[in-house]
Amino acid sequence: MDNNIFWLNKLVPKHVLLDDSEIEKRLKPLQIEKKQLPKILLKDPALKALDQEAKPGDVVEIHRFDDHAGTNLAYRLVVEE
Repeated sequence: MDNNIFWLNKLVPKHVLLDDSEIEKRLKPLQIEKKQLPKILLKDPALKALDQEAKPGDVVEIHRFDDHAGTNLAYRLVVEE
């Protein structure tokens, strides 16, 4: 395995583009609306690695892993600027 790929995967958490039904299902238990989410810029390099092309208004689920805390999910609203 190329060491550069290993470190890139280790440092950049997994990003998943959610569809509309998934957005509601994930945000409702958190009692938060899409417009209240922290923002992520459309030109963010992590979005370029997605399987699908993100557009403004989309929501991205970020899977972070920590050896002590385990998996942590974060959500970001895609914005143009």
